[in-house]
Amino acid sequence: MGIFLDSAHLYPDVVVQLKEIPEITQCHYITGGYSIFIKIYTRDNEDLKHVLVDKVQAIPGVSRTETFISLEESFNRQLPLK
Repeated sequence: MGIFLDSAHLYPDVVVQLKEIPEITQCHYITGGYSIFIKIYTRDNEDLKHVLVDKVQAIPGVSRTETFISLEESFNRQLPLK
């Protein structure tokens, strides 16, 4: 899910609140259109709606979100550090 913030300086406060949502497994500060990109695991679409509306979008400073649903993970590669 991509998250847009009202202002970039709100990032640290928003991340503290995102960390309290157990369904969020990853959180990234990114370049591009979004301020934050998160990975969420939910049981179904109804649970996703609950997390999105009642938890993520309720955080002060979150102006809007854009959700992507993965239909299949083709691979997940870990690279060794050199």
